[in-house]
Parts: sequence; structure tokens; C-alpha cells
Amino acid sequence: MTVLLIGFLKKASHTLALVDYPDSRKQHENVVPLCGGIAIFSAFFLVSLLSRGVAPFPVSFWIGILIILGIGVMDDRTELSARTRLVVQFLASAILIIPLAAPSIYVANMLPLALIGSALPVLTIVAILFVIGLVNSWNMIDGVDGLAGGCAAAALFWISLLSFYKGLGELGVSGLVLLAAVCGFLLFNMRSPWSARAKIFLGDAGSTALGAAIAYLIITLSRQSEIAFPVLLWIVIVPVTDTISLIVRRLHAGRNPLTADRWHLHHLLLDRSHSHAMTTNIIVASSAICGGVGAVGILVGASNYLMTFGLFIPVIIHSAFVFVSNGTGNTVRVRPVTLGQLNPVSPVLLRTEASKNFGANHQSVQPKPGILSDPV
Repeated sequence: MTVLLIGFLKKASHTLALVDYPDSRKQHENVVPLCGGIAIFSAFFLVSLLSRGVAPFPVSFWIGILIILGIGVMDDRTELSARTRLVVQFLASAILIIPLAAPSIYVANMLPLALIGSALPVLTIVAILFVIGLVNSWNMIDGVDGLAGGCAAAALFWISLLSFYKGLGELGVSGLVLLAAVCGFLLFNMRSPWSARAKIFLGDAGSTALGAAIAYLIITLSRQSEIAFPVLLWIVIVPVTDTISLIVRRLHAGRNPLTADRWHLHHLLLDRSHSHAMTTNIIVASSAICGGVGAVGILVGASNYLMTFGLFIPVIIHSAFVFVSNGTGNTVRVRPVTLGQLNPVSPVLLRTEASKNFGANHQSVQPKPGILSDPV
């Protein structure tokens, strides 16, 4: 159904001004429709409405997703301020979370029983902030063809698998339906031997709505299956870590944490001469592997504390890669040379030629990059 909707929306996108134009920060060369997210969630809604066996999400879920989609569409058409987006995202996240029965986040035995009752408001705020965080995490990783959709597919796969394992068949089917919708979109968005570039983009509407939906599914899975919420963070630790790392580095540089730049993980990989397809494959595979680690830990009954503190491993690996990339990416690489490789030019002759007056008609010649440095 996603494929059919994309075929229809692709034609309407130009009329609705839902297209992405190339600029200095973007890699694509042509005008690309931004209808992927609308197609994914339209298909997800229709199948959820018409099919049996799919989890009957409450009305608050669809209202929250619709608000995030709507503000995303407005941002795709006319770029909104970061403050406006955050305010609307907070409202939509509250609509998603507050109607849930308390506690919004299940923490198992990680908090003393005496503190759980008094911590309910705090857990609700944490749940809302988690939704907002994942909304922006998915929006931030949507910078290379197939990346946001690929990471979403990996997360939805593990959510569905764990749902079935815990006997939550309806939630598992819902995850598979959304996964199928995302895969339909990836046929148009991911690079392959048959498609050199993406034909459709998610748009801010699609990336933010995917983040919100995945956050909601993780919270629901945690509550209904009694899996400690921190353990399920393994499913989304890669995009979450990249977002936190970006915010910290931007604040350290004295910049607005929501401004655009080329400091993302996918930009660092591209700057190390990886192709777009390889960059997508590396990050999606890393996200899938981390989700697999979390799933295996749940299946074997690993300690909640062990799984939670284990989250520092991908965080440390990411931080080390960023440190190495920043340490080498902005440095001119000097190649060692011998005296025999240097041009035998007399320094006296250079000073004499430089002092001559060649007249008004002489055109100066720009020097070529020297042998001691690579052209940047």
C-alpha cells in the first residue's frame, strides 16, 4: 500500500510544494518529493483500521502522530523555528503519554518500591522527554539515503520480535505492519544497483513521526511485557547516542544545539571517504547489532543493571570514533619527502624573478598545491 500511495503522492508533492531543493549542505542534485512519511503513516493507519490482529491503538496515539506529521509538513514547506517545533512536539508527546496508565515507564526492580509511587510524575516527564528525544534523533539521522528508514526498520524488527516473545501478538503485528510500510518506502529511498539516488525523501514529517511511533512502541512494550525500560534503549542507542553527542559538541563550541551542520555520524563517515551506501550500511548494521544485543540479553535473562551499564559500550565506541575523526579530519596530512624530490630551483633566481616588473599586461599565475600538502 505504501508503494501505491507514493506513486500518487509523488505527483501531488510538486503541487503541494512538498519538495526538497539542493543546497550547499545537501548531497542530492535534483528536486526530490518529501512525501515518504505521509505515505508510510497513511498506509499504517489504513491497514490498522481495516485489519484484524493489529493492536487497537488509542485515539490519543493517532492524534499525537497526526500533530507531529502536521508540524513536520509545515516545516517541510516553510522552515519553522526550533522553538515552535519543540513546543508542538512537547504537546504531541504529552498527548501520546499522559493517557497511559501510570507508571508511564516500567523500571522493574531498578528503583526501590518506596520510591516508585513518588517517582510517577518524574517517570511521566521522562517518558515525554524520551518521545521528544527520539523525534529529534530520527530527524537528525535523516541525512543519507536510506539511513533513517533503515534504522527504523531495524528498531521495528526487534520491537516486533520481542513483542511476540512476550506474548503480545497484537503489538508485534502492529510493529510488522509499520515495518512493512517502511520497507515499501525504502524501495524508493535506499540506493542500490538499480537506483543510484533516492527518488523520495521522508521529509521532516516522516522522520519525526517515525521517531514518535518507535518511542511509543518501546514504552508500550516495556509496560505490557514488564521489560525494564533502560534495557530496551539498546534498540535505539545508536541514533540516541549520535544526537546527545551532537548536542554536547555544539554546546561546547558555543553554538545552538539545534542548528544544522556536518557533525553527524554519517557526515564523519562520508568525510572518511565512505560512499553514501556504505555509510548507510555501517550505521544501520550497527543499530541492528545493538538491538540484537539488547534482545539477546532479554532472552537469556541478563541482569537489568548489567544491560543498562552495558549501554556505555556503544557510547564509548561512538565517542572514540568522533574524537579520532575530529583529530584527523581537520588536520592537513603531511607526506614525508627527501631532498631529492624537491625541485632544484635556486632561491636567488626566485627573488630576482619576483622583483621584475612584467608590465600591466602580465597575468599572474596561481601556484599549484605543493608537494608537502594535499589539496583540500
